[in-house]
Amino acid sequence: MPEKIQEDHFNKIKDVFASESPEEIPHQLISLLEVFDHFKIDIAVTGESGAGKSSLINAFLGLNPDDRGAASTGSVETTKQATMYQHPDLPHVRLWDLPGMGTPTFTSKSYVKTMNFDLYDMFMVVISERVRENNMILIEEIGQRKKPFYFIRTKVDNDMRSQKRKGKFSEKHALDQMRQDCEKNLTEKKLDPHVFLVSAHETQNYEMQKLKDTFKDEVSQLRAEVFASFLDKMFHGGWIKARYATNHIQQTDKLQADDITAMQNMYKRTGFGAAKVSVVLEALSHFQLDVAVLGETGSGASTLVNALMGLDNEVCGASTASISNPAISPGYPDVRFWDVSGIEAVMDYSMYEMKQVLKSYDFYIIIVSDWQKARHIKLAKAVEELRKHYLLVQTKVDCHLQTQKDLYCDEAEILDGLRAQYTQEFQTAKLSEQQIFAINSLDRSAFDFVGLEIALSSDLNTVRTSAFAYYIARIVKQHK
Repeated sequence: MPEKIQEDHFNKIKDVFASESPEEIPHQLISLLEVFDHFKIDIAVTGESGAGKSSLINAFLGLNPDDRGAASTGSVETTKQATMYQHPDLPHVRLWDLPGMGTPTFTSKSYVKTMNFDLYDMFMVVISERVRENNMILIEEIGQRKKPFYFIRTKVDNDMRSQKRKGKFSEKHALDQMRQDCEKNLTEKKLDPHVFLVSAHETQNYEMQKLKDTFKDEVSQLRAEVFASFLDKMFHGGWIKARYATNHIQQTDKLQADDITAMQNMYKRTGFGAAKVSVVLEALSHFQLDVAVLGETGSGASTLVNALMGLDNEVCGASTASISNPAISPGYPDVRFWDVSGIEAVMDYSMYEMKQVLKSYDFYIIIVSDWQKARHIKLAKAVEELRKHYLLVQTKVDCHLQTQKDLYCDEAEILDGLRAQYTQEFQTAKLSEQQIFAINSLDRSAFDFVGLEIALSSDLNTVRTSAFAYYIARIVKQHK
C-alpha cells in the first residue's frame, strides 16, 4: 500500500516526535487536534457603501435575499454593525458583513479603527464599477497587517448591460479591461491577491463559482496558519503578546477557555509549541485515509466504488479500483477507496489472514450479499475487534425487491423487514447497533444512497484524527 503521507512530511514528523514515547503520541495528537477542531477563523467582507457586500455574502453562501438568515440588502446602507454569518459547508468559517465605508456614520478616516481590522484573519474587499481611493485605503491597511485578501469586483452583470449599449461590444474584451484595471492598481501597491469578477444575481456567469472553489481550496491552509500564529504569540511572544493573543481568542470565541488551558498545559508538559503544531497540521492536510469496500464476489463492490466516485460503469475509467489500485474521488479529498472484493476466498481459508488484511485500512464499507453465510457478521466482528468504524450496505436492493414482488407488500414494508432482520442478527451476534443502507449503486438518487454518502462523509471526518494519530505513532515507533 502507498505511504499515507509524503516523504518530506514524514521526515518532518519523525523529527518532531524523535524524543517522544510512541505510546504517548496518539493522546498528544488527539488532544491537539480536538482543540484545533474547535478553532474558528473570521473573514471580513468590506468595501464602500453600496458596493454589494451583503448581496455578495448571500450569493457566496447560496442564499436568496428573502431566505431566513440572509444578509439584508437594499439601495441604502442596510448594514449598521458587523454581522456574522456561518458558512453552511465550512463550520469553522465565519463571514462578517462590515458596514460600508464612506458614509456619514462610517467615514473613510475613522473606518478601519472603528471596524477593528485586527479582529479578522482574512478580507474580501468588494468594489463595484471602478477602483476608488477608499478601496486602496482598505487594501493598504490590510497590507500593513499582513493579512490575506481577495479583491472582488461585483455587479459585473450591470457593467455588461451598460457596455452592450456601445458599438462593437465584446464581453471578453470588457472583462479583460475590468481585470486589468483592478490588477493595475494592485500592482502599483506591490500586491498580488486573487481578483474575481462576479455577479451576485447571475451566479452561474462570470467568476462566482471560481471564487467559491478558490476559497474552499485555500481556507484550510489559512486556518492552520492562523492557529499556529496564535500559538506562536501565546508561547513565544513574551507575556504582553501572549496576553493580547489569549484575550483576542477568547473575546472572538475562536476557542473556549478550556481549549486555551489545554494547549498551555500541553506546552508545559511536552514543549509542543507553534513550530511542531505547524508540522503536524501540514502533515494532517496531506494524510491519506484508506477505506476498504469489502464484498464477496458478485456483491457489487466495484460498482459501489464507481458510484462513490460519481462514475457510471460504462464510463472510461470506471472499475479501475482494486485491492492494489485505489480510487480517488474529488468528493472525498485525501481519501483512497480500495475495492476489496472476493473476500470469501480469504475468509473461508483463514479469519486470521482476513484480519491481517483489514489492519491496513482506516475505515470499512461492508457489503451484505449472502445473508445465510453471514460473512458480513464475521467482518463486522473483526473490525470491531480492531476498534475501527464501518458502515453496512445492502447492494442491489432493486433486485431484492424484484424477488419479493409476490409477497404483495409495498416497497417500504419490504425494506423495513430487511432492516429488522439485520438488527436482530447484530443483536444476536452482540455487535454494536448499526444502520444498514439499502442501495442501488446504478441509481445514486434512489433508496438510501444519499444517506450513505452523508453518513460516510461525517464518519470519515470523525475517524481522520484518530487514524492520523495512531499512524504517526506507528511509523515513529518503527523508526526508533
